Amino acid sequence: MKKVAFLNLSYNSFNKNDIWKSFFDQGNHNLYIHPKNDYGCVFSDYFIDNRVETGWGHFSLVEATIELMKAALEDKDNEYFTLISDSHLPLYSLNETTKLIKKNYSKMTFSTHGAISTKSKGQRVLKHGVQGNHKFNLYNAVCQFFVCRRKDAIQFVETFDDFSKFFIKNKVIFADEFYFWAVARELKMDFDIGQASTYSDWEVYKIPGENKIQRQPREVQILNSLVLQTLRNQGFIFTRKVMPTTEISADIFD
Repeated sequence: MKKVAFLNLSYNSFNKNDIWKSFFDQGNHNLYIHPKNDYGCVFSDYFIDNRVETGWGHFSLVEATIELMKAALEDKDNEYFTLISDSHLPLYSLNETTKLIKKNYSKMTFSTHGAISTKSKGQRVLKHGVQGNHKFNLYNAVCQFFVCRRKDAIQFVETFDDFSKFFIKNKVIFADEFYFWAVARELKMDFDIGQASTYSDWEVYKIPGENKIQRQPREVQILNSLVLQTLRNQGFIFTRKVMPTTEISADIFD
């Protein structure tokens, strides 16, 4: 039976562990977590063995994602690979989520980046993070949360040593928004640019009390039944950035 592998690149587990536990308790599932902090939690059994030290915006995020793919590939029944994070929240039950992933992502799918200003800055930063006169710096940023198939994950793992050498390490270059999409193009892999699995609110706003533009997605303050239905109608399967303080009044699993 073809399975969906949930790959969580995380500080530890989830900001809403209780909801995710209820989600995964609904049936068989394959969850893999690459934690930055190794303290115990309800999902400790899903921490992968091989981990790398990660830094925000660093190439290490790509390295950690590769380790998640390697771990998931050990189960030959894992066919769909979906990337999530600690601030993700499902918008459906486990059964409906896996059905939607299998139905909507017959091939690897990337989605466009939701913030023009952040995307433009990311592209400027990446130019200083690519070495060896490679054209990676010419590619656009996409959303780092994508869905791929098993054959795609195998190619990413097998070619990692060849392509990773073109990126500078230990420096903010936002490589996770470029690397997989760029490699897919370089290898002429079969993929679509289409519906994002994850909703992020990239509306531009100023940081309160500062003359700066916020370049990260807005935190979710509340998820009620109206917001839930709106996101579902727009085709999303997950939402972020859900925080420990986010108020959840919607019945997600109804």
